[in-house]
Amino acid sequence: MDVKEISRNACTAGRKIASLPTEEKNAALKKMADLLGKNRRSLVAANRKDIAAARKSGLPENFLRRLVFDDARVESRIASLRKIIDLPDPVGQIEGMERRPNGLMVGRMRVPLGVILMIYEARPHVTVNAGAFALKSGNAIILKGGSESGTCNALLGRLWKRALKSAGLPGDSVQCISAGREDVSEMLRLREYIDLVIPRGGKGLIRAVVEQSKIPVIKHFEGLCHVYVDSDADIRKAVRITLNSKLLMPEVCNAAETLLISKEKAGSVSKLVSALRKEGVEVRGCDRTRKLARGVKAATEEDWKTEYLDRIMSVKVVDGIDEAIDHINTYGSGHTDTVVTENYTHANRFLREVDSGVVLVNASTMFDDGEELGMGAEIGISTDKLHARGPMGLRELTTYKFVVMGDDHIKEK
Repeated sequence: MDVKEISRNACTAGRKIASLPTEEKNAALKKMADLLGKNRRSLVAANRKDIAAARKSGLPENFLRRLVFDDARVESRIASLRKIIDLPDPVGQIEGMERRPNGLMVGRMRVPLGVILMIYEARPHVTVNAGAFALKSGNAIILKGGSESGTCNALLGRLWKRALKSAGLPGDSVQCISAGREDVSEMLRLREYIDLVIPRGGKGLIRAVVEQSKIPVIKHFEGLCHVYVDSDADIRKAVRITLNSKLLMPEVCNAAETLLISKEKAGSVSKLVSALRKEGVEVRGCDRTRKLARGVKAATEEDWKTEYLDRIMSVKVVDGIDEAIDHINTYGSGHTDTVVTENYTHANRFLREVDSGVVLVNASTMFDDGEELGMGAEIGISTDKLHARGPMGLRELTTYKFVVMGDDHIKEK
């Protein structure tokens, strides 16, 4: 595989689509949505083949769940594409235009980043979402999915090429590749063609990319997310929010992994633990938790640092909001954390002091989702602070340039 040629072609395509009218980009997205519908059966069959091979190779069930691209998920991607079509195009928008004392008008124009290399595991839906977001924001993208979803991703790559060409756009604007490790390592050094790398997957993948890359990386690291049940929490809400945060999709990055409970709510620890265990969740708790509830395994220091991505949850009774915030900022991954409280002051403290990309009050961590937050979907959820944080949508895939408008202005000494 000539990765330099692939990257060079992406760079050429990126220059062409950077200034395309929104209507032309939307035409390609609409065609892709149509192709997903027409090729639904083939996509599901390809995905089943991938899952069968992954299961045979011994991959765990929680990983297999992230690999699923069934009829419902194909339909969900079609719906997401149509939402992205309806979203405002950030490219060319001018922000903060102001007249300077010297009469110059100065503002910032949103422009594409250029070429994005995305490296990810499982999740064929990422191949649809990432391609759509890159294209709509005027970027070219190279998609390197995991070998475990190779059959489905290869078909999605062919559909992207058909959609682009039918809309008169460069076919290399969205490329799906199946490169090996040495090829990927080489791509991570091609700064002259690639502008940004986005890895999504396990710690090992992300660390390897960060260590090797000569190109800026936005990390979509682990989601060690928390639910804190405050001293002034409504326990009915706490049970519902905890169960939804943990169980709606245990295998995704915004699923809650640790439940913190204020000691003032010690009388409700048993109720919360029982609700979790009733749903098949293995509970690992601190000493205080184990004294207050039955069937709880002893939590170790490692449990507070672990993203389970499974029906396992660690539980800790804390002295109050100070300890809860300190625990989250010490052990959390800066991803998503929520507080259950009826105390306005505590809610505001949690929002201000918890250092995460998305912080919620009286809401499930499952709402850290691009579609739920008005982005149509997301290309990923960044745990970095630069250049983007939290769910990344169209605007996060652009940067800016200063634009200055004058009228025969020259600078005097």
